[in-house]
Amino acid sequence: MKIAAEPVMKRTRPAVTTERQGTEKTETRHTEIPLCCDDGTFTLETYEPKGDGMAVIAVDNQKGGVGKTTLTFNLAKGFAARGQRILAIDNDPQANLTRAFLAHPKELRANILTIYENEHSHLEPQQVGENLYLIGSDLHLARVAERDFEVIYQLREGLEVIKNHYDMVLIDCLPSFGFLNMAALNAANYVFIPTTPSPFALFGLKDLFDAIAKIQKRMNPELRVLGIVLNLVEGRATTIARELEEALRETDGAVVVESIIHKSMKLAESPAWHQSILEYEPKSKMATEFHRLMDEINERITA
Repeated sequence: MKIAAEPVMKRTRPAVTTERQGTEKTETRHTEIPLCCDDGTFTLETYEPKGDGMAVIAVDNQKGGVGKTTLTFNLAKGFAARGQRILAIDNDPQANLTRAFLAHPKELRANILTIYENEHSHLEPQQVGENLYLIGSDLHLARVAERDFEVIYQLREGLEVIKNHYDMVLIDCLPSFGFLNMAALNAANYVFIPTTPSPFALFGLKDLFDAIAKIQKRMNPELRVLGIVLNLVEGRATTIARELEEALRETDGAVVVESIIHKSMKLAESPAWHQSILEYEPKSKMATEFHRLMDEINERITA
């Protein structure tokens, strides 16, 4: 959906600190990591990622309308609130993830075009919250998809500049099998797949798995499927939705996460206020579902 103008929204809500349920709050080290040098480039302060190193996760599905951007936004905000240093990357010319973080497109200071134009030394992720950084995009990214095959390698090369300075990188992918999508899969070590319990969405998973297999074989043997999550699930499941979920779990049971994200108006509207569901409605069923999903993702990464 194209939006002609960005409305200025003002809403005051109480500040909320989101923590992993059942754990004691711990103090986390927080520093401003972009440090500009005399030559205009920048360096990063030493940071030791938690766990086994930086996890680069492409949130991907070539099918549109499965909630990739909303899921990426909420996961980025949620993991950052838990004390993990997170980098969110908008690899979609529609720039909806960028809009979710920033009140106005003119606020964007870290554009992914910097990577695709081979200006890696000037890449400076923009801080958008505590433990949270953004590399955003705009409509000009669309022209990158029309370039040659070299595009596929540029995102991976760009991320080498900031390798191991974050605990997790979340890449919001566009609904396409083009060069930009392949670039994200080539740069990632995990792919996380949101889907809906609908026939067209599930039929498209085979094509996505075929594309992942080709990337694994030809470019990125480290790429692994982190999981499939049923997203935007209706509160009252229809018979066909239940049957499709059962079929998916029977076919790809080990890959499908136990967590389910239900469809919710609060979840849909919260990015308009630049808040995750954990901030917007912290005691809601949706917030609990995202806590469970984040637990499951962390468990799979550290397994």
